[in-house]
Amino acid sequence: MRKLQLATMLLILCAYVGKAQVKDISFTISPAAEYTWWDDKSGLEDNVLVGGKLGFGFGEFIELRGIYLQSLDQKTDFSNFGITDFNPSLFNTQKVSVSRYGGEFKANIGTKGVKPYFTLGAGVQNIDLDTNEDFEQVYATLGLGVKFNITNRIVFALEAKNTTYKFNSGVALLSSEDKASFGVTDANFNSERLSNWSAQGSLQFYLGGRKPGTLSDLDKAYLQNFKGGFKGIKWVIEPSLAYVDFTGESLYKDTYMLGGYAGLDLNEYIGIRAFYFQATENEEISTNFDNMAMYGGEFRARLNDGNGVIPFLTLGGGYISTSNNYVSAPNVNGLLTNVEGGEFATGGLGLNIPLGKHVLITAAARAMITSGENAKDITTTDDIQTHIFYNAGIKFSLGKKSKAPSSVNTENLERELTAQDDKNHIKIEQLKKEYQSNINTLNNDLKAAYETKDIEKAVEILEEKKQVVASLKEVKEVEKIQVKTVKQQVTSVTPVVSTSKEVNTKKIVTAPIQLEEKSKLIKMTPVEFESLIERILKNLDNENLEPAKIEDDKSIQTKSSTIEQDKKIEELNTRVNLLEQLLLQLNSKKQTEKDKNSELINKINDLNKEDNKKQ
Repeated sequence: MRKLQLATMLLILCAYVGKAQVKDISFTISPAAEYTWWDDKSGLEDNVLVGGKLGFGFGEFIELRGIYLQSLDQKTDFSNFGITDFNPSLFNTQKVSVSRYGGEFKANIGTKGVKPYFTLGAGVQNIDLDTNEDFEQVYATLGLGVKFNITNRIVFALEAKNTTYKFNSGVALLSSEDKASFGVTDANFNSERLSNWSAQGSLQFYLGGRKPGTLSDLDKAYLQNFKGGFKGIKWVIEPSLAYVDFTGESLYKDTYMLGGYAGLDLNEYIGIRAFYFQATENEEISTNFDNMAMYGGEFRARLNDGNGVIPFLTLGGGYISTSNNYVSAPNVNGLLTNVEGGEFATGGLGLNIPLGKHVLITAAARAMITSGENAKDITTTDDIQTHIFYNAGIKFSLGKKSKAPSSVNTENLERELTAQDDKNHIKIEQLKKEYQSNINTLNNDLKAAYETKDIEKAVEILEEKKQVVASLKEVKEVEKIQVKTVKQQVTSVTPVVSTSKEVNTKKIVTAPIQLEEKSKLIKMTPVEFESLIERILKNLDNENLEPAKIEDDKSIQTKSSTIEQDKKIEELNTRVNLLEQLLLQLNSKKQTEKDKNSELINKINDLNKEDNKKQ
């Protein structure tokens, strides 16, 4: 039944993580190897473990990984254990297999060059003898490493790691023959806290999500929250009621517990908690407390952006503390025994249900793993025990709400648009000056053509001037859009994504410039703006392309030109009329000359006819 509960929890967890990955989470896979310098009291020789890690990256800075490592040709070693009558020549070396599986939290620091990181992890270590005996312990790890980018999605990492666990290696790993040879018994050994150091190398592959070294929306949310100290971080308090369903083989009694969590929400997705719970007596909800407490810490990862019901996953660990007055569950012989405290690791799934802006109902179910030293049957000592920890409570959030990645992305986009507006304004002013200078030059040339009665030159100048004036008018229309955009109050910014794979510099893509219904924010993509500027710069206005249409809720109508433009148009019309008169005069003159020529030809023909008659 308990295995079914764990399997169900794992399936739900994978489903939610898979859903979250589509949005903003990457998948990682890492083959790894490490060399371990075992504690002298471990009874193991220094050796290599190999395996790998599978996990999820929450942006650039935060990762959660599952770990599996397996030893290669591992043997026992008691040469430095401290046994008084130890004799290496009498020691019978045994082959053992050491494996570890668990979870690990990884925090990356920096995005460029050699990037340091640290890890926190917990899990289960299994030591399997060739005599078919095996022993399991809960372990915890702390690591510090650096990583190097090989390619955009392949990273090489080196890490120094410390692993700690509690184990009675003298009783478990010394054979009966060795104990007899060295004159020791099980009473000479105790369960001890052991600590090992190791050097680990791994090759990490990032699949999906953002590339290593780049910042996702989630990363920008992290950085935004840490600017100015703790201004962007929410403080959280969660008073809670818990119930622990200890496995039937444990000496711990099933119990209700009162306590809670306190910690930080770094953003809409990531949180850190410390917790403390005190057991109550007689498996009842009351303020009569028993002599057992639990405390520790955990990492939380929410699987959506904080809207509606919020699923989250947890990974953590802690310590069960009991006093000498704690009354245990009876052992297999029906006797009450002294129960020592011990470490545990937890992992599970929970839900937050909002009641208000800063108040939520929170509930979760966690698998809690302990070593089997506190077992009813001492013959199963060192077997891992799995318990279920349930809790429900109220979550209070204090301080300014953490910014969601979407809002951080909006702010960044606004800054980019402002910078682009400044660049556009400079380009527009430059173009206006250039076109106005061209118009002034053409006016002077046109005046000279009028004075010299060079009609063909005047027509050529007027055609060129017509194009330049049209281009200047289009630049001023773009300027109006820029000014209006700056003056409007931006309530939301949504980037317009162009589906064109390439921009044709000979033909402008005149996609409509749209207005949002609420904010009336005019949106033009950089590609559209650059295409418009490029068209003007390359004098491509003679391709009879219609200017971009501008529409909003009130259907903006084209307004009359300014007084200065009216004067210029009037002056242009006058000059066109004058040009038409000159053209008429020219045509009339040509017609007169043609008539005179016709009359002269007729006269010559008449004279020829008369001469012929005389002959």
